[in-house]
Amino acid sequence: MTENKDLKSRLVIGAKRDGRREYDEAARDELVRMCLKPGVSIARTAMEHDVNPNQLRKWITRYRQQRMAQVQQNLASGVADGTLIDTPTSVPSSVAPAFIPVVTAPLAPPDVTQERSPPLPSMVVALHVRLPNGVEFELGNASLEELATIVQMLGRLPCSGSTMG
Repeated sequence: MTENKDLKSRLVIGAKRDGRREYDEAARDELVRMCLKPGVSIARTAMEHDVNPNQLRKWITRYRQQRMAQVQQNLASGVADGTLIDTPTSVPSSVAPAFIPVVTAPLAPPDVTQERSPPLPSMVVALHVRLPNGVEFELGNASLEELATIVQMLGRLPCSGSTMG
């Protein structure tokens, strides 16, 4: 807990005329790294350190973007985690290509003598609807497709003034 108080005291280094605070970059990055740990609540951490949670979220986003840019720059230069990666600039001509062409044979035509299975019977459902304005209707022996169409149509109907609260 003492390190949190220490971080809180190091975080703000000044205030501008318009009331905005100026923050120490090292303390800000330390706070961001603290928030990136698993299970840490960003909002709680922000409130404990007297920082607006939205501001802390912006710092986290900026921190991640900077880290990603550093990683991409290191990969482009051949350095990963401080270690120089020796990548060959040209491939020797004696090496076989990594990809070889694939030749496919045409598939045999499907056997048309197979009997087709009879279509499965569709489910039959009944529906009873009571609208807020007192209108009732009942649909019996309807298929799922028909009921879906009815429900979609009912969902598109505008609400009448009598049912609006």
